[in-house]
Amino acid sequence: MKKSLIIFAFVCFLAGGALVAQNYLTRPQSPLTLATDDINKFLADLPAGNLAGLREDPKGKEEFRKQIARSLAIVAEAEQRGLFQKPEVKSQLDIAYAQIVGEMWNRRPEAKEKPIGKGDIEAFYRERPTAFEDFLTQNPQFRQAPKMDELKEKYGEFQVARLRGEAAGVNKTAAFQLQWRLLQANIVGNEIIGKLQESAKASAEEIEAYYKAHPEEFEEYKASHILISTTQPPASPDGKTPAKALTEAEARAKAEGLIKQLQGGADFAKLAEQYSDDPGSKKQGGDLGYFREGMMVAPFFEGVKALQVGSFSAAPVQTQFGFHIIKLLDKRPKPLDEPTKREVGEKLRQRKVENKLDELVARYGIVVPSDFTVPPAPAS
Repeated sequence: MKKSLIIFAFVCFLAGGALVAQNYLTRPQSPLTLATDDINKFLADLPAGNLAGLREDPKGKEEFRKQIARSLAIVAEAEQRGLFQKPEVKSQLDIAYAQIVGEMWNRRPEAKEKPIGKGDIEAFYRERPTAFEDFLTQNPQFRQAPKMDELKEKYGEFQVARLRGEAAGVNKTAAFQLQWRLLQANIVGNEIIGKLQESAKASAEEIEAYYKAHPEEFEEYKASHILISTTQPPASPDGKTPAKALTEAEARAKAEGLIKQLQGGADFAKLAEQYSDDPGSKKQGGDLGYFREGMMVAPFFEGVKALQVGSFSAAPVQTQFGFHIIKLLDKRPKPLDEPTKREVGEKLRQRKVENKLDELVARYGIVVPSDFTVPPAPAS
């Protein structure tokens, strides 16, 4: 039920080495002028599982567009400050560049038709006998790695994939260019955002003003629920095949039947203990404790807000988990204590940083279209 919110996260790659022409990494790179097709190709090249949240969240597309623009602004600001000339940043960029090119090449049909073998790796080292030692010199942390022979072979395989990808023009595609910029933003983002945060601390007056202006964000609710699940139950400890999940129609009918029992005077807690499919709350009579906006999925929270204290749902509330019967037990304002002040202060600092990033977007003239298409979920 409770969900975590990721405020600012993009693509992050870990890799095992690179040999990259330095002029590619160090020459000035103006921000991309993105077209709708550029984003479509970028999304099409991502693993399908990475896009699940973007499909499910109605506001996700706009937030994604904003974050793309902010990431490109970070790259532009880093170029302006000369951060890409730092030796430690160059090393990370070398590794990241090879990682992306190699991975994009390995996903191509021609890579599967001609997989990289030991002979290809041996040929790579014959042509570049000092390649692995050069890599270790640039990245001394790998000298402590166990099984150095295996690391050397993996590094060679990694580099062959990069060379084949470059020969095929992988690094010239729009999908690569956008992915590369996002990764550059990831590498230098902490330094840029850290500088922005230095001047983004919220004052005590700002914190108090925000608390007073947004009372709905600090309203705490205590509720119980009975969940009639439509998801497949897990297998039992003895390994027996779990019962088949209820259809939506079956789950709704079961929930409506329980509501009739409640309207007839049945005890909510006892029905929750007997019928709820939420193992985390059923033993407590369905009690979920206190929570606030953003801590529950939206349909459930809207169902809670619609109730008066002591009342229960007149109709089942549907979420991705199934159908809920909700009873509101209590509602109270959260006081502006020290934990709440820290929470508000961090929220205001986050907003100030985002506003400063948006100012950079405007300063560098970055425009990201919003009419892109998120690829549909693969058929099960």
